This record gives sequence, C-alpha cells and structure tokens, in this order.
Amino acid sequence: MLPASIRAAGEEDVAALFSLNLQAADATWSEQNLSRYCQGTRYRCLLAERGQETLGFILYSQVCDEASVDNIVVARAAQRSGLGTALLNEALGAMAVAGAGRCLLEVRRSNTAARKLYARSGFTLDGVRARYYATARGREDALLMSRRL
Repeated sequence: MLPASIRAAGEEDVAALFSLNLQAADATWSEQNLSRYCQGTRYRCLLAERGQETLGFILYSQVCDEASVDNIVVARAAQRSGLGTALLNEALGAMAVAGAGRCLLEVRRSNTAARKLYARSGFTLDGVRARYYATARGREDALLMSRRL
C-alpha cells in the first residue's frame, strides 16, 4: 500500500472533508465550518490522501503564539495506522514554524484513542470542562490538554 501524503487543504477539498467528517463519531462540522479552515488565514486544515482518496484531516487554528487542535478525523480503514500521529506531528511542526509556543486542545473523556494519541505526543492534562459535550445520554466532560512546541 502506498504511503499517504499530507498537504494543505483548499476550497476544492471541502466536499471530500465533509464526506469523511460524516464518518466521525461526533460529526458536527458543517461544510461552511470546514471551508473556513481551508482558507489559510488563522484557521488551517491539513489533508492526508493516497492518490485521490482522502484518508484524514486535522483542523487547527493559531492566534499569535498560541495554537489549538480543533479536530482530527481519520477514515475508519486508516485508523490505527499512524496517520493520526502523522497529521498531528505535521500540524505541530507548522504551528511552531508560524511562531506558536504552545498548543491547546480539548477531547471527550470517552475518546480513549485520541487521549492516548495526545499523551504519546506530549500533551498533558490541564483541567476538565464538566458536562461540556452533548451526548445521546446527556452530557460528557471535555478534558483540556496542552503542550509546549
């Protein structure tokens, strides 16, 4: 299998991003929201693909010296292949080059795979936003994490 390539996403990628987003457990991102990240201002999107197939993406934003990971989505078939780590590492590198000194994120308490990814990547727990996310059964905590770049 050919390795995935990672590149900056553009407006022409929004439909593919939205389609992949629908596979996510908490698919709450609209095409309009995704489009904003493809415009390359303070919001950015990196896309992983193999040939014409979109395998994953990471959304992040940056203001001055502080950046945040806003979402990572990896196609089910590409999960547990290291693609999430590759996307995260590429974004963290881009953040640092752009002058960020710190990266923040929040993650659902129940998202064990993402929590492990972030911990392996040097993120540490900063706090909890109690009952932040809506779920089918009520509310769920958001874990607040960060790391230096």
